[in-house]
Amino acid sequence: MPSTLPVQSATGATSCDVEHIGLVISGSAACRMNDGRYYEMKPGDLFYIGPGHDSWVVGDEPSVSLHFLGAEHYAAK
Repeated sequence: MPSTLPVQSATGATSCDVEHIGLVISGSAACRMNDGRYYEMKPGDLFYIGPGHDSWVVGDEPSVSLHFLGAEHYAAK
């Protein structure tokens, strides 16, 4: 897990309170929920991430995903 969480870097918040539904196109990403649950998402995975989480890219390849819900609020201040 990164030393500075991506949401903290982008917004100053300790976690993201936006729901996300999407499809991973390429690369991989990880997500940790505030309650400690951990998920990794790989190409072809459909995902639902509820409020109260942070996520980051896993590996050297950029993570590309289509977000069907939540993109309009992502990293909004």
